Order: sequence, then C-alpha cells, then structure tokens
Amino acid sequence: MRIRIRFTKLGKIRFLGHRDLARCWERTIRRAQLPMAYSEGFSPRPKTHYGLALSTGCESVAEYIDLDLTEAIDLDGLGERLSAGLPTGVDIMSIAEIPANADALQAVVDRCTWEFELVGCEPAAANNAVEAMLASEEISLTFDRKSKSVTENVRPAFLEVSTNDSLRDNAVVLTAVIATKPRSIRPTEFLQCLGLDAEVRRTCRQEQWMTIDGMSQPPLAAGDPLRPVAARLAS
Repeated sequence: MRIRIRFTKLGKIRFLGHRDLARCWERTIRRAQLPMAYSEGFSPRPKTHYGLALSTGCESVAEYIDLDLTEAIDLDGLGERLSAGLPTGVDIMSIAEIPANADALQAVVDRCTWEFELVGCEPAAANNAVEAMLASEEISLTFDRKSKSVTENVRPAFLEVSTNDSLRDNAVVLTAVIATKPRSIRPTEFLQCLGLDAEVRRTCRQEQWMTIDGMSQPPLAAGDPLRPVAARLAS
C-alpha cells in the first residue's frame, strides 16, 4: 500500500533543511508504528518519497510525501497520529491511498505556484517589473548546478506572474507559476530576474502541479482526502 500526504511547512520550521525534516518524518513514522516498507542493504531506511525539495527559509502549504507500507491500514485518524509527532508548523492537510506503481512526485511535478510578499516598493513599480518580465522574449540567468556555472534563457520557465491590487500588511503580494522542467528555477533566482528593488518578507509555495491529460492538477487536493487525482498517475 502506498499513501500520499499533503502537509505544510510554516513559521520557524521553514529554517529546517530538507534532510533534517526527513529525519523528523522518520521519527514520527516510528512513533506512529506504521507498517513501513524498508530498503535493502546494510542500513535499511523506510521507503519514503518526497516532492520537490523546498529551499531553506521558504514556507509552504503544499508539501508532499509518499509512504510505502507493507500492509493496508485504515487512514481514519492517521493524520492526528502523525501530527502528534511532527514539529510545530508541519500540519497534515490531507491523506489518500495512491497506486503502488505511481510515478515519483519529483518525476511528475512540472510547475510550482509561489507567493512573495515584497516590502519597500510601490505597487506601480512591481506591476512595471512584472509587465517588463512578461514582455521579454529572453531573460538570461547564470547559476550554479552541480559545481558548474551555466547561463541560460529562463524566460520560458516563468509561466504566469501577477500582483494583487491591494497591499497585505504594507507588502506587495506577487504570485508566480514557475516551471520545474527542464531545469528548476529557485525562488531567489526568479526574483533576481524580476530585478525589483524590494525586500522579500515572505516566500511561500502555494502548490505543486503535474500535467495529466493536458490539464494541470495538484498531486493531492488540500482538504479533500478522497480526490482521485493521484490514482491517475499509475502507468
């Protein structure tokens, strides 16, 4: 049996790195006494599969983890059992069973929605920066990946960019849908390309998306544990 869990990463826990959070999940799984499947070898580890790694310092309301179990379990009450062992700020939003042969999240997620709170700039300046970005055919970005410096045109990765009409606690709210393939662009790199002179007060991932039958859908909808989207990932 394989289950998919959608969870948050909000508040101070945003400064916890991906590997440290993975260790928190392993401890929580042991405490909940789930019948986990384990890898083989000298140091067996529980078979867990994560979505795209979240940059340290960023918040999220759309993180995902898949768990492989050796036997079927009742999902009723599982969220409460797991939440009891998770750090403050990591809250389970929904859980559902998915096919055991479902594609890995990292393989199927092809875009993410991000929300940025920007202070120190006027809404008009933010709108002008967004319009200039969307009007550009080429935006060159130099970044390091696997100890190599690469310069590419990343404009095709910026699928949607918009700002809210009103401020939120004196901050301009900017929303961007950024592709993760063929190369993932980090939120800080997106802001670098935007070229706006502003302080980033908050960065939050709102959703991860996968394309099924030509339509973008979340791996698991928040608050809807029976949504069958994940089941359609089976090959």
